[in-house]
Amino acid sequence: MKIVEPSVELLWATPFAIDLIEMTGRTCYKSEDLITDDSADKFVRMLIKRGHEAMIEHASASFKFVCDRCVSHELVRHRLASFAQESSRYCNYSKEKFGKSIGVIMPPFKMTDTSEEIWREAMGSAEAYYLELIKNGEPAQIARSVLPIGLKTEIVCTANFREWRHILKLRTSPAAHPMIRNLMIEVYNWFHANYPVIVEDIGDNGELACLK
Repeated sequence: MKIVEPSVELLWATPFAIDLIEMTGRTCYKSEDLITDDSADKFVRMLIKRGHEAMIEHASASFKFVCDRCVSHELVRHRLASFAQESSRYCNYSKEKFGKSIGVIMPPFKMTDTSEEIWREAMGSAEAYYLELIKNGEPAQIARSVLPIGLKTEIVCTANFREWRHILKLRTSPAAHPMIRNLMIEVYNWFHANYPVIVEDIGDNGELACLK
């Protein structure tokens, strides 16, 4: 059994995204002649302020998340995004490529020593039963039924910038699950470092001001 740390990795983002959004947005107003070297941020800020966010759908980004199945279940509820997830049906964790063991994610809550011991025993037992089922000739799609919701999974999420704004507003809230919040704060920080105009109004509401 391997305990894996949650993580997020940018895989791809639309090049020159803010410039693209400005060009597409100005098509609506036929104001392409007003494009300058520094006009894009101001224009996109205006679009967001006016609620004309359909224009920022022209840019997108893909992130790979390493998390547990609990968090991935929350993530896939964002129906306007596209997902590709590690399949426990086809991935046989008894194989050498997986180290002949399952990966699990430690819950992001402070546990007592006794509780952590119970948790580790539960994860270890799930792995042992899984491997025993595989050894007994059952396919991975059957053996996986004993795996815990704390199972490590990898999931790629692709969404346009408008949907990322929606996701970030919900999943960086203090009310969000701590693991998904920590991951989405990293996504927020990527946007803030690369395309700040896309998320600056989210940070300015005070909830994420400490991240700047």
